[in-house]
Amino acid sequence: MSMIKALFFDLDGTLLTSGKSLSSATISALQDCRARGWKLYIATGRSPHLDKTLGWTEDVLALFDGGVFSNGACVMQGGTPRWARISPDAVRACVDIANRHGVNVSLHMDDGMHAFNFTLPRSVWGFWGVTEGSILPLDESAFARTVKLLFFHEYLKEAVTPLPPALLTDLQAAVGDRVSLYLTDGGCTIQAAARQVSKLTGIESIRASLALAEDEIAVFGDDLNDLPMLTRYPVSVAMGNAVPEAKAAAKYVTRTCDEDGIADALRNILHLI
Repeated sequence: MSMIKALFFDLDGTLLTSGKSLSSATISALQDCRARGWKLYIATGRSPHLDKTLGWTEDVLALFDGGVFSNGACVMQGGTPRWARISPDAVRACVDIANRHGVNVSLHMDDGMHAFNFTLPRSVWGFWGVTEGSILPLDESAFARTVKLLFFHEYLKEAVTPLPPALLTDLQAAVGDRVSLYLTDGGCTIQAAARQVSKLTGIESIRASLALAEDEIAVFGDDLNDLPMLTRYPVSVAMGNAVPEAKAAAKYVTRTCDEDGIADALRNILHLI
C-alpha cells in the first residue's frame, strides 16, 4: 500500500464513534499518517463548520488538508470552499413534500445559516451548531441559498423513527432529476444535494488537482451515500458497523467505529502506519 498518497474519511459511523467523538486511537493514527506525509481529507454529509457542530479545535482541524462536505455541495482545499446550490424551485418542492408527509426538513446554506419547517428547541442548538442569528425564515431567500436539505423525525439528534417510504418516492418523482437523494441512518434520514455533485465528484476534483491516480487514494465509509466512492476506488474500506451494501462494495472491511476501526485499517489492513 506504499503507493497511497491521500486518504478520504467519512465522519459519522466512520471516523467518529457512535458518540460523535474522535477516539484517542483514531487521533494518534491520523497524526502518524500526517507524520509520514499522507494527505488527509474528510468526505461527509456534514457542513464544513465542524468547529460548531462537533466542537473541533484548531489542532484537530489542522490534521486535514481539506475535504468534501454536504455530500459534495462543498469542496474545500487550501482553505477555500467551492459551493453548489440546489435550484430554488427544487428546494421549494422538497419543503412542500416534507410538509405534506408531516416530516421535519432543514435547509443548510453556504454561509452556515439554517432554515427549518419547525421550531428547533434551544436544547439542541449546540448539536446543530446554530445560534439566534443563524436561523433564517423559511422563505424564498432561504430557498435561493440552500446547498443541502435534511429530512427526519424528532430533532435529528434523537432520530430513531424511520421515514415513510412514500416520502422518498415522492421526492424522487418531483425533484430526482435535479437533486441527489440519499436514504441514510437506517432509513431515519434523507439527505439531499444538487444533482451534479456527490462525495465522489468532490473526491475526483481533489484527486485531479493532486494529479493522483485512482489507486493512489484510499476511501473509508459506512452508509449508502458512501457507495459511489467505495465502489469507484481500488482501495476502499467499509466499517464493521457499515450497512451491508457498503461492505459489499468495499475491498476491505475493518472493525466498527467504536472499536477503533480506522486505526485498525490504517495499521493492520493497509499497513500505512
